[in-house]
Order: sequence, then structure tokens, then C-alpha cells
Amino acid sequence: MTQPSHPLSDFLSHVHLAPRQNYKSLTLWPLVRDSAGPAPSIGPDYVALSTALANKAVRIDEVSDHGEVPHVRVTNEGDVAVLFLFGEEIRGAKQNRVANASFLVPAKSETVLDVSCVEAGRWSRASGERFKQAHDVISPTLRRSMARQVRTSLDAHSGFRSDQGEVWEEIGTRLRQSHTPSRTESYADYCESRAPDLHSMEQAFQPVEAQVGFVACIGDEVAGLEAIGRPEVFEVEFRALLRAYGIDAVDAAMLQQLEKRNPAAPRFTDPEPFLAELRQTPCRFGPSLGLGNDLRFESAQVAGCALTCEGLVHATAFPA
Repeated sequence: MTQPSHPLSDFLSHVHLAPRQNYKSLTLWPLVRDSAGPAPSIGPDYVALSTALANKAVRIDEVSDHGEVPHVRVTNEGDVAVLFLFGEEIRGAKQNRVANASFLVPAKSETVLDVSCVEAGRWSRASGERFKQAHDVISPTLRRSMARQVRTSLDAHSGFRSDQGEVWEEIGTRLRQSHTPSRTESYADYCESRAPDLHSMEQAFQPVEAQVGFVACIGDEVAGLEAIGRPEVFEVEFRALLRAYGIDAVDAAMLQQLEKRNPAAPRFTDPEPFLAELRQTPCRFGPSLGLGNDLRFESAQVAGCALTCEGLVHATAFPA
């Protein structure tokens, strides 16, 4: 399969920023597909993980009776591929996990995916319990750290592996700093402790017609970009992605103290310069798990990752 020289830049050339929506410290600029000109390539048909689970087209379980922390098995019995977003959480089985990258699981297939545990204090399950949908994507701050870890793992030819200890450490720190009790040290408990604030944010934002993504700002600083090639899939995933940025907006003051980034690193206060930098940032392809190719991009100002399959499937990007 021939890849475009810069699929994220190609995708961004077919979208525009719609008027911003904001609530308290969180602002979203919708990315809307252009109605004029040639349509971008969007690749094969696929559905969101939540759609496939609701239709009982997909099963997610441990790879064996004993299980392996960094892997889960996804069985797709449906007729279309299933998109598992980077950072999308599944709960149940022996412990809650999140995907270490975005993966496109083919129809009529069984695929083992690389994941991270987001519940350090449990390794057991109720009889016969498989994974279920959490309707959450973990925060962009945590995903930014994981993207760096996975890039290092890929460079070492070790697969889509995160630093599990670092993931647990950040979740544990958030639980302690937010005074959230959690018997199993789970990210789910951290989310639940912020539920009232997140619910208020969800009511304040609505997807717009032909929307395929957004650029998010927390306070006066760009926090990241999310984009999905198919508008109907983005609409399904919108709430989970909104909650991811919402939880960082709720705890922005706490996260400022926890951040370990160089204080001299560039900051973007407006989406246009951020998007301009993304368009010109070098990118590198590698094989994904399932369909398509994994894309990694990094400069002194931005970094991120994407899944491509005859066009952009999902991209997430952050200030470096």
C-alpha cells in the first residue's frame, strides 16, 4: 500500500476550524470537513469500539486463563473493522486496560493488542467476566507520556509497549493529589471522583455537522488535537474524547504542579500556529497491529501519533 508523504497534513488540508465552543477553562475548536473540493481518502469502513460492543460484534478478553498485563485479545465477529482508540479504556476481566496506540481490528479476525493497565491493585475477575466498554479515553497528559514511551519501545523493536510502572505512578499521583480513595488504584475511580464536573462540561459542548475532530485549549494554552477520518465515527467517540480533555481542565492547577515538561518549551495559545506546525512536522511510518500503519511525528514544538489506512483513521497530537 502506498502511503501519502504526510497523511496528517493531507487530512488537515481538507478541514477548517469552526467557531469555538467553551465552558469554564476548556475551549474546543471543531475541525469540520470542507464541503467544496475533492473529498479526502477515508479508507475502509469501520465502526467505533462502543458500537461494535453494543452490537455484540466484538469480544475482548485476556489472552489466556492466566492473562498477560500488556496484552488483550480482541475477537471481531462483525462484517466491518473496529477502531480501538489510543488511550480508550476497557474495564473488567482481571484488570482495567487502555490501548497503547490506535488499532483497527479487521472484520472476522482475532487480534492480540498491546495495552497498559490502569488499575494497579487488582488481578482477578468475577466468574466469566470479559471486558466491557468504559466510554472513557484517558487524559491527554497521560497519553502524551505514553506516546513517548511507545515511541521508545518501537525504536527498540519491542512493539507498542508503555512503561507500565510510569503509568501506574502517574495514576497513583493523581489519586493522591486529588484525595480520591481507590481500593485498586484505578483510573476509573479518579474519573468517577470528577463525574459532576465532567457531566457539566459534557452538557456545554455539542458536535457540529461534518465534524471530524477538534483542537482543545485548557486556559489559554493549546492542549491537543483529536481527529477521526469518518465523521459518523467521530460523533460516536466525541463524548469520550471530550471527557479526556475535560478531566485535565478540571484539574489544571494540580497538573501544573505535576508536569515535568521543560518550562521553556514552546506554548501555543491559538490553534492555527499549532496546526501549521503539525503540517510540517516530519513523520515516520511503521506497521500497526491489525489493519493500516502506525504513524509517529515529533518536532521541537509538537508530537503525536496516528493510525492510517488508505487515509487518516485517527490522530492525536500535543504540544511537545
